Amino acid sequence: MKNVSKLLLVLPCLLLTSCLSSRTYNDPQKYSEYLKSAIENSDFHSELYIFPKDISQEEIKTVAYQTREDLFAGSYFFYLVAQYNQERFLNEIKRLDSVKAVFKDGANKPILKYDEQALYLTIDKDNRCEYVKYNKETYEIAYVSNQLYEWYKVNISNDHLQDDVVIPQELDDGGNTYNMYYSYDGDVGYYVSD
Repeated sequence: MKNVSKLLLVLPCLLLTSCLSSRTYNDPQKYSEYLKSAIENSDFHSELYIFPKDISQEEIKTVAYQTREDLFAGSYFFYLVAQYNQERFLNEIKRLDSVKAVFKDGANKPILKYDEQALYLTIDKDNRCEYVKYNKETYEIAYVSNQLYEWYKVNISNDHLQDDVVIPQELDDGGNTYNMYYSYDGDVGYYVSD
């Protein structure tokens, strides 16, 4: 009983310490560094294929990279809003149309496109989501990847929140969920880089 009491005294301290380690980075000039860091972070379970590798500083309206190291799992949020001219917008939409994850066995999973919602989706599973919302009139594109962050704890425009979607039955990972970066064999998932 004494050991349980000690554990109960220590546990709040551990939880508090984990909550205090949240960091936000938002310097547009460091977008490429943030993207590289997020991709290389093995706890951020995404390759972030939707995010552009080449973008000019003038095109970046907003960038945010948030990290929170929790007791058992890290929370990560990556957000980019880009304002393109018409030509760059059309080229970026064309690039997004071709995004797919190719696995070592040759299988691939595509990005899902929802024209009526102006949305591309790569992840919607297990408190993780990754998607793009675009506006054909303004040529603005918002790129969002959220792993385990509560939406009220991130700074995102309401216009860029994901709408509910129905995953096509032939691509459904189970329970109307989808993760482009994992190929599932029953309950076992294989990551695209494994």
